[in-house]
This record gives sequence, structure tokens and C-alpha cells, in this order.
Amino acid sequence: MSEQLNTGHNNTDHGDVDHKNIQASDRRAVRLPVVAIVGRPNVGKSTLFNRLVGKRKAIVGDRPGVTVDRLESECCFGETEVVLVDTGGIGEGTHDIMQPAIDAQVEAALEIAEIVLFVVDAQVGSTPVDDAIADKLRRQDMPVLLVANKAEKPGSEIEFFRLGMGDPIAVSAAHGEGIRAFANAIERLVPDLQDDFLTEAESNVLASVAVIGRPNVGKSTLINAWLGRERMVVSSVAGTTRDAIDSTLLYNNGVVRLVDTAGQRKHGRISDVIEFVARVKAVQAFKRADVAVMVLDGGEGIVEQDMRLMQLARDAGCALVVAVNKLDLLGNDEWKHYAERLDFRMRAMSDIPVFRITASRRKGVKRLLDEAIKAADRNKFELSTGALNRWLEAAQEAQHPPSDGGALVRLKYASQISTRPPSIKIFANRPQGLKTSYRRYLEQSFRKAFDLVGVPVRFSFSASKNPYQSEKRR
Repeated sequence: MSEQLNTGHNNTDHGDVDHKNIQASDRRAVRLPVVAIVGRPNVGKSTLFNRLVGKRKAIVGDRPGVTVDRLESECCFGETEVVLVDTGGIGEGTHDIMQPAIDAQVEAALEIAEIVLFVVDAQVGSTPVDDAIADKLRRQDMPVLLVANKAEKPGSEIEFFRLGMGDPIAVSAAHGEGIRAFANAIERLVPDLQDDFLTEAESNVLASVAVIGRPNVGKSTLINAWLGRERMVVSSVAGTTRDAIDSTLLYNNGVVRLVDTAGQRKHGRISDVIEFVARVKAVQAFKRADVAVMVLDGGEGIVEQDMRLMQLARDAGCALVVAVNKLDLLGNDEWKHYAERLDFRMRAMSDIPVFRITASRRKGVKRLLDEAIKAADRNKFELSTGALNRWLEAAQEAQHPPSDGGALVRLKYASQISTRPPSIKIFANRPQGLKTSYRRYLEQSFRKAFDLVGVPVRFSFSASKNPYQSEKRR
């Protein structure tokens, strides 16, 4: 029989491309096409990435190997939405051995992408490394756009025709030149891929569940227990699961989509292409999921990486459920110590339900799945404006907002602006005067009033405007 752990957490806590914000809740059921940027060091991959996403997200420098981390961001090219990934930095720390670095970068792009942007340096001209990258990419059945960056001098892209990668597109990422035509070229390629990205609306998907956790904690074993078959490769070697693999499970009158996000390494220790690919796909999985089940190893302690993974899932808008696995390895005293430690580490995360399971013996897994699906449903919570404002009025009556320098702070009305996660906008006369403690109180009150256990409720505050204010001045 499953056992839910009572830890206290079940009680409430720039370029010329046209950009727009893409919320996970708007396209949770669709996997967006991935566009990966590759090229030798210092050709301007990160500058191009920043230009396309419309904000300075990648670190840019004038020496090879500055990009040392995976960067990915959703962006729009007209009406076309994609995930743009900067692969710069894979293997570039050892510049005396360039070929393995290039191999790793291209391999990563081919693993994760539907479209590859091959960036070359128009100021330097074609190099043997460019030839090697082009040779690899030509062998793949994948759309590739050849981008001649730093092409401020007219005609400097012409010599790259010799690479046999089609017409080079001349751009200057640093100055924004040629970016519009380049974005249009990407936009024309994506519709040819749409058949590969069917929405889940075509079937009755009750919930999309991402299973997350560090390597070898039992994620694949848990999914196999739910499926009743060996869908995943299970091994005692950490990191056996290298990809985020979707499975579907019949459940009542619909299906549940299960995603194994692969073993997650510590953010700063992703040293090879396999871990790079796994992390990119895991972050994508978070954004597609309604709920994330965080699997912890009962035989090990709780580490910072566990907490960071949970925060990543919540930042992506997932509801969260924690499953402590391998309980057969713990005696009563050991379990008591583990539970106390977990409660302490999760003190900043309110309302996270915790369950005890032994996935290898299928103990507790059914109730865990039931509760994960309920959490996913709570994440889709919608409330009428009337009910929402009745709650707001009652919350203020129970605890009045503190004054702002002696001035009265009043919360006038509220509106729900999205779901997955539920997002509430509150209009106030002095929103800047709302202290952090009172905002926390509102969140806790909201969770308790509507039973939103495990759901990352989001509040925003805005100044309300009096429509008659201008008339009063006359």
C-alpha cells in the first residue's frame, strides 16, 4: 500500500525579428521544432543566438570557448514558433584538440534538432574546420542553413559556396544586418516539419507526466511499473537512459503521457555531448508536462541538485509531486532521519505532496500515479471572476494589507490570466506597497481555499486606474 509522507509540505508556500512571449500553457501539448546553432569557436554563434531571441541571454566574448553552458529559448519567426539552441561550448575547452570538440558539437545538434544553422566567419573566410563541419552535415538528411556571420563587407559570403551547403546567408549578428531575411528563411523551412509535431488534442490525454531526478534513482523502473512492461532500459549504471522518451498509458477513459527525462547531472558538470543532449530534452519535457514527479533515492541523502531540479520544473509551470524511492533500503530510524532532512530542505517549497514507494516491487506506484494525475488536473484550475473576487475580499477581511508608509493599501479586484499554472493578476491602488510577507499570505490563502496542493500558483500585481480620474481634474 502507498503511503503519503506527512512532512508539512501538504500545507501551504535585440534585433529586427518580431518577438513575443510564449507561455508554456499556450502550447503545452505540442513539441516545438528545435533549431540548433553550430560552428567553430568565435564565429559569433552566441551573438546570433542573442539577436534571434531578442535578449542578451548568452555570454558573448572575443575568445574561443566563452560559451560554457547549454542555452535554449523559445522564439518566434513571424507566426512560427521554435526552440533555438546555442550549442557553443561543447568540447571547446580543449582548443589544442579541435576535432573532438567539433564532432561533439555537431553530434549534439543532430541529436536534438530538426534544423541546423551552420555559422561561419565571413571576415576570416573558409577554414579546414569549416570543411570538416560541412562534411558531417552534408551526410545528414536534415535541413541546414549556412550563415555567413560578420558579413559587413558586401560579397564576403561568396567563398562559402565551395562548402556545398547551398547559398550562404550573409548576416551581421552584432549589427542586426540581414537578420530579417535570415529569419524568413527559417520560417519557410518549419512548415515542412509540421507533420512531425502532432498535438495531443487528437486523443484524450488526461495528463502529461514528466518523471525527473538524478541518475539511477529509479525513474525508468517507476515508469516500467506504471506501464507493466519493460518499456525503458533499466541498469545499475547511472545515466543509462540518454533520451526523453514518451510512453502512453491507458487510464480510465483516456491516456496518460509519461516522459522519462533521462538522468540529470549537476548543471556545471555537463562535460560531454550525451549529457548536453539529455539536459536540453529534459528542459523541453518540463515545458510540455502538466506535472513532474520528482524521484528521490531513499538510500541517499537529499542534495542541492534535487532541489534545483524541482525548481526547474516549477519554473516551467509544472505541478510537482515527490516520490521517495527504494524505501526497502531504510530502517525505521533511517527513514525518520531522511524525512526530517527532506522536510528541512523543502521548507521553501510549500504544498508539495510526498509519497513513499519501492518502484522495483511496484509498491505505492499506483497511488502515486493517481495523485500525479490529480495534481495535473489541479494545475489546469480555472476560476470564475466572481468567485475569485469573493476570495480576494475574504482574504483581505481576514488579514488587512499592511500600510505603505502610512497610506492605505487596497486590493480592488483580481482576474485569472492563464492556467498551467494558474496565474492571477491583482489590481491594487498601491501595488508597490505590498510586502513580500503579505504576497506570501495571499498565495497560501489561495492554495488553501481552492485545494491547489503541489501547484505553482503565480500572482502578479498591477496599479488599478480610475476611468474618471481625468474628468475630476477638469
